[in-house]
Amino acid sequence: MARKHGEFTSVREAILSTAGSLFTRRGVHGTSLGDIAAEARLSKGTLYYYYPTKDELIVTIAQGCLDHISDILLTWLDELTRDEPLGPAINRLLARFMEDEHNARLYTVLCAECATEDTPIREMMAEQRQQWRLMLELGALRMQSRNARILGDRAELFFTLLTGHMMQCFGGMSSIPLETLTEVLVQE
Repeated sequence: MARKHGEFTSVREAILSTAGSLFTRRGVHGTSLGDIAAEARLSKGTLYYYYPTKDELIVTIAQGCLDHISDILLTWLDELTRDEPLGPAINRLLARFMEDEHNARLYTVLCAECATEDTPIREMMAEQRQQWRLMLELGALRMQSRNARILGDRAELFFTLLTGHMMQCFGGMSSIPLETLTEVLVQE
């Protein structure tokens, strides 16, 4: 049985929530296990009991974030109809990714982490992105609009644009409207 810890239903949930929050504010490299323990009001020993290494914690947090993104894609796929125009469908998906700011920020931090030389999540992120690409291609097949095949062809571009958009938004740089990203993705 999980022990309640403050506002969290378990110590594990407290660790994951605190670490995810610190990662989005300070970055993965700027956050130590000691920082996480202090912020979660846990002893270092308790934190090490649940996550003996920082890499294990990073992988767990990354998997939760990636699962969240997969859930967004699955919900979008379930809602697609054959007669739905591609533009509004893409725009709705982009908006859903941006709705949950915490997970969107965490995703950008994890992408940046993959740019480092030695990261425990690079392969996991690449595999997941491949699955997401296939999900977008499936979405293109579900829609019968004339230009739906464009989405299948540009599935990788979709995630490149989305990640860049998120980084610009959260980095305080100018950002273009989601509708403009949609236009780039669906133009023939």
